[in-house]
Amino acid sequence: MKTTFLSPSAILLMVLISFSPIAKAQQGYYNTMVGIRAGTSIGGSVKRFVTDNSAVELMVFNRWKGWNAALLYEYHMDIREFRGMEWYLGGGGHYGKWTKEKGEPPWVYKSTQDYEAYGIDFVAGLEYNFYNTNIYLSLDWKPAYNFVDFTKLWWDEAAFTLKYSF
Repeated sequence: MKTTFLSPSAILLMVLISFSPIAKAQQGYYNTMVGIRAGTSIGGSVKRFVTDNSAVELMVFNRWKGWNAALLYEYHMDIREFRGMEWYLGGGGHYGKWTKEKGEPPWVYKSTQDYEAYGIDFVAGLEYNFYNTNIYLSLDWKPAYNFVDFTKLWWDEAAFTLKYSF
């Protein structure tokens, strides 16, 4: 299995760029964020704000040797007691696919065919902006209900996401 990760030098470069004067001038005026998710699944995220308090987020991640994608609408609210922190709630839908050659989802003994799952999602999370940077860290819980008979409720999807805004 081939796993991809950010090297320490790439993370250091991202941190140095985020402390630049240009990044400080942009802080608070971003529209789009890209990030890396890690938790019960590994993947990526792209978030785009459509108003001051609401965003659309696409999450693509690998789990049980298959791929899932979730498109979510999120409403963000400030936490006044903690500068740079906000919480969000939202929902949306997902689609996942496991191929018989590579993936064996936990609801089957041996994968002899391709499997698909689709359904609705709920998301609740916290997002923290490191002061005067374009780097954000979020923690979310994303339970999902599948419309496919054999999978039903996935309640355990949780992840940290390290994001960069531009």
